[in-house]
Amino acid sequence: MCDMKVVVIGCAGTGGPCSMMLKKLDPSVDLTLIREEENFLTRCAVPYIAVGDATVEASVKGDEMFHKAGTKLIDSKAVKIDREKKTVTTEDGRTFSYDKLVLATGGIPIKPPIPGVDLEGVFTVRTSRDAVNILNRLKEKGDRGVVVIGAGAIGLEMASLIARDGVKVTVVEALDRILAVSLDADMSKEVEGYLSSKGIDFRLNQMAKRILGEKEVEGVELSDGTRIEAGTVILSVGVRANTELASDCGLEIGKFGVKVNKYLQTSDPDIYAGGDLIEYESFITGEKIPGQIRPNAVIGGRIIAKNILGYKIEFPPLLNNFATKLLDKSVAGVGLTEEAAKRAGIDVAVGKFTTGSKHVMIAGRKPFTIKLIFDRATKRLIGGQIVSDSECMVKVIDTVALAIRCRLTALDLTTFRAAGQPELSPEPSAEPITMAAEAVFLDLYPRETK
Repeated sequence: MCDMKVVVIGCAGTGGPCSMMLKKLDPSVDLTLIREEENFLTRCAVPYIAVGDATVEASVKGDEMFHKAGTKLIDSKAVKIDREKKTVTTEDGRTFSYDKLVLATGGIPIKPPIPGVDLEGVFTVRTSRDAVNILNRLKEKGDRGVVVIGAGAIGLEMASLIARDGVKVTVVEALDRILAVSLDADMSKEVEGYLSSKGIDFRLNQMAKRILGEKEVEGVELSDGTRIEAGTVILSVGVRANTELASDCGLEIGKFGVKVNKYLQTSDPDIYAGGDLIEYESFITGEKIPGQIRPNAVIGGRIIAKNILGYKIEFPPLLNNFATKLLDKSVAGVGLTEEAAKRAGIDVAVGKFTTGSKHVMIAGRKPFTIKLIFDRATKRLIGGQIVSDSECMVKVIDTVALAIRCRLTALDLTTFRAAGQPELSPEPSAEPITMAAEAVFLDLYPRETK
């Protein structure tokens, strides 16, 4: 029997899966789960709850699975960690001892320091409470228009879902294009043009100078002096790691979050951390980067559980593959963009190919464009981007991610074999990964001439 005491702080992407995996592998672990969150919510549900496409009840995972596993649930905020005594104290004054501690306190939405940011009608996109508040606000004030600040994936998901229902939406972005972290300009412009055709107004190279109104939102003033009327403002400018608890107890903090080793141990080997709380290592450059997407958190939680029980499993360096659905346009990316690679000093070769989601003779065939980025020196794949009108084709990005992780070259990908069926895939002669690799083949493998 195991007499190990484990305390997990946080019950979202890392804390929940870590707790369930611990109890699955060793039911005798004495496990206490301390959570401040109102429920165990899948964060990606928030935009869909906010427009009524999903409900909180259908999106959260119930407590029964924890009770059934014998996990002690503590609905309070952890406020202090005593590393010498190995205890955690909660806001209501209770103290819990541990042998191993897991920090899964997640991230906090960034609120830009501008006048009016705390007015009624200004929202972040993080919790089920945020989602319900946005839903109620749109029902009451949607006809006055919405301004979304930030043109990353979540901001654009919110904008497209709200605009779909006929609400006037303006997206304000400080950079020169949308999805700038994930897509190169040639790919993002296609998405921008599509969303503009659906009525979304983009204000690029603009900052929100102030949010207008006395008690509630009336509009937004931009850095060029333009004023946009709106009854709702949605902030989607990023997330910062919630490091307060970790910092207060003396753990080492990096540029983007808590420092961890390859086993997800912090500077205290009896304390583990994962998810939005930590900084990651790039698989391609080795540099420290943020990794605030749910798959990183879930995988990290499972690895932490196994390592607590004596395994020595390394968390692999990060490939931040993502996918999003914007009305009828599907977008995905992984690894470095062409621009990011050049900033990192990598000489790149780029292959791009446009095909269709089905064989040419099949009705309902939809356009699909893939862009692959290769390191010219090694000829290895280091990045990929997809813009498509087909939902199913976005999963191709996971194949691209695996190819990067396996360090495949352009030559390897020219012989990539994909399953083919007229209604389910392009023709084998127009398979996207293979043909994007073929597009760069002569550049990377020139013929030898005598």
